[in-house]
Amino acid sequence: MNRHLVLVPGFGGFDALGTLRYYEGVTGVLERCQSLVLHYFPNLPMASVSTRAEQLLTFLDERWRRREIRPGDEIHLVGHSTGGLDIRQLLLRYWELEASPHKGREAATLAVLGHLRSVQFLSVPQRGTNLAAKANQPLLRSLVYRPLLRLAYESVRGLRERGTSGSSRLIRGLLLRDKRQESANWIDAFLDTLEGCHARTGGPYQGALARAAYFDLLRWLLHMASDSSALGDLSPLRPRGVPPSPAHEDDPTHEQRFLEEHGIRYASIVTVARPKPGRWFDLFNRIHALTADAPVPRLGPPGAVRELMEPKTSRMLTPADNDGLVNTVSQVWPEPSSCFLVEADHGDVIGHFQSDVADDTHGAFRRYDLLTSSSGFDQPAFDALWYRIAAFAEGHAYDDVSLGDASGNRVVQ
Repeated sequence: MNRHLVLVPGFGGFDALGTLRYYEGVTGVLERCQSLVLHYFPNLPMASVSTRAEQLLTFLDERWRRREIRPGDEIHLVGHSTGGLDIRQLLLRYWELEASPHKGREAATLAVLGHLRSVQFLSVPQRGTNLAAKANQPLLRSLVYRPLLRLAYESVRGLRERGTSGSSRLIRGLLLRDKRQESANWIDAFLDTLEGCHARTGGPYQGALARAAYFDLLRWLLHMASDSSALGDLSPLRPRGVPPSPAHEDDPTHEQRFLEEHGIRYASIVTVARPKPGRWFDLFNRIHALTADAPVPRLGPPGAVRELMEPKTSRMLTPADNDGLVNTVSQVWPEPSSCFLVEADHGDVIGHFQSDVADDTHGAFRRYDLLTSSSGFDQPAFDALWYRIAAFAEGHAYDDVSLGDASGNRVVQ
C-alpha cells in the first residue's frame, strides 16, 4: 500500500518555472518516508478556483486510470495558498457528483474519492485576503494587470530565446544585482528564469533544455494574461458577476460533514510574519502593511490558535496579522481546534526561506528567499513542519510528532 501525497500549488500554479520550483526542498526532507509517493501537481496559474479544481479532478482521475494509484492506496492532499481553495472546490465537486442522478457514469472519477484519506491546508486564504480586496479593482485589472501581463507575454514572444536571455543580463546590470549574491529574492528568480531561456554554452542537450524553459515561460505568461479570474475568488467580498468560490462560503458545516462522512482527516497550518523594523520602503513591509490595513471584517474575528512547535502554547491573532499576503485569521478553517500556527511568511513554508548561491550549471534549480521577511524561519523549522505534514498523512496528529532525533529521523511520541 502506498500513500500518495499530492502537493497542490497556489497562485501562479506551476510545479517548476525556470530555476524556481514552487515547492522547494520538500523531496529532500521527506525522502526517508518510504511509504509516501510525492506528486507535484502543475495547475493553471490564475484561472478561477472552479477551473483549477476541475484540472485537479482530471489529474487525480488520470493517475487512477493509469494505475499510478492502485486499489488499496491512499491519497493525501496538501494545498498551499489558493491551492487549498482548489482542494475545497474539488471536494464540493465530488459532493455534486455523488448527489447526481447520473453518478454511475462517473464511477471511475468517484473511485478516487474512496481513496482520499486526508487534506491539509497551508497558508490558505479560506475567506479571502485583504490584499486581494484592494488589488481586485476593475480599473486596476483592465488598465494595469492585463496590459502588463500581455506586454510581458508579447515581449518574451518577440524577443525569442536569445533576446529574452539577453534582456535578463541587461536588467541585472542596470539593477546592479550580482547573480551569485546570497540574498536572492523574487527579482533574482525572475531574472534567472529569463536568462535560462537560452544556453550560451553547452551542447545540444543544454540548448534543448533552454528552449523548453523558454516555451514553458511563454505558455505560463499567456495563461496569466488570458485569465485572471482567481483574483475575484480571493476577494473576501464576492464581486458582482463572479461565480461563488469556497472563500465566499461562511458556514463550513456541510464541508466538515462531507469530510467526516468519508473518513477524510483535515487540518490547517496558519502563518504569521512581522514586518522588518525600520525599513519603510522594503517590499515585504509595504505588502504586509496593505494586507494589514483596515481588514474586511468577514476575514475572521480575533482568536487564539495553538503554535505548531509548542502545542501547549497559544497565540492571540488579530485581523491585521498576516504572512505578507494572507491575513492569518482568514487561514483559520474550519475551526481553531484543527489549526496550528507557524511563525513564517507566505513563501517560507514552501521552501523559499533562505536563498542558495547560484549554481554555475545552466538552468539549475535554486532556492530563493522570495519575500525576505524577518520571520526567522530556517531549515530546522522547515524540516519540522514537513515532518509533521508527512506524519499527518500517516495517521498521526501534528502535536504527536517531535522534531526528530539526532540523525534527523522522525520520532512519534
